[in-house]
Amino acid sequence: MSIGQTPPPAAVAAGPALDLLARVAVASRAAPNELPPALSDALSAVGDTEGESWLNLLGVPLDGGPPHGVEALLAALHALEPAELRRHLLGRYAWSWCTLAGVDDIEAAAVGDPEAAGRLLAHERYYAGHARASLGTLLPLDAAETKRRIVAAVEAAARELVDPSREDALDAAAAAAREALATEPVLVAIERLTHGFRYVPEVEADRVVLVPHLEPKLSLVLAQHRGARLVLYPAILDREPEERLLALGRALADPRRVEILVLVGRGVGRASDLVARTGLTRSTVHHHLAQLRDAGLVTLEGNARAYTYVPRRGAAADAAALVAKLTGTEEH
Repeated sequence: MSIGQTPPPAAVAAGPALDLLARVAVASRAAPNELPPALSDALSAVGDTEGESWLNLLGVPLDGGPPHGVEALLAALHALEPAELRRHLLGRYAWSWCTLAGVDDIEAAAVGDPEAAGRLLAHERYYAGHARASLGTLLPLDAAETKRRIVAAVEAAARELVDPSREDALDAAAAAAREALATEPVLVAIERLTHGFRYVPEVEADRVVLVPHLEPKLSLVLAQHRGARLVLYPAILDREPEERLLALGRALADPRRVEILVLVGRGVGRASDLVARTGLTRSTVHHHLAQLRDAGLVTLEGNARAYTYVPRRGAAADAAALVAKLTGTEEH
């Protein structure tokens, strides 16, 4: 599929299990003293300091189907053959990782081939360049020990991170996404729900699955499972005008963010080019871009293969209208 053709159908998947995996991905990046001791120890045994591996496990609850509960996730993990769990972890069901690193190496590493595992860990682009940080502890283990550590970490996370009060918000986010898909063109709905991701369809994706989550420290994530493009996005429900103005103010309060906004406006839209032009680290540039996108000033356009940042259409008019509304200076 290419630009200009009919976009793939889209669906929504939401539930505590998917939200939990998003939370574990963020918790993996936290300092050990910021977490409950049992969870910190379990995550340390997995060794993923980037959180990437947990996003590759999203396929487990998706394969199980709704309502995507935590108990169902744990049951599915317990039932998986150890090598099959490693296939999920290594991206056997993600077309980009298979193309990039090779199906043969992924399959061989899943069943314990140390040479294939070494090639995956050394690959500069596999796992978004974080293979060693994410998989360096697990890959040298056998499949059974890998499964034991993953299951123990999810069980610890289920005890420490699951918050039943979040379920109503997840249900509301899912309902809002389904309504948007039912009433708007797919690409328009995706851009609005994700607060500025302009998806460009891919030939490999036969469908898009929107996955709203409630983890504020995890921004937009593009993942894959089988033939689906997964779009994980933080669900922001009915933000008040004051909150929107605060987001705008925060985005514009940092001189480096203003610098990046100006560069995007001049056509410098690739993250690597912004890193080169600003001298900032890649992670810092991505942080600033996330703030600008949250404020509705820039849009991410493309897909996991290639993407660029562009000014959001109508951003200036929307910002002016918001200020006018809150100050009572609208023109009637």
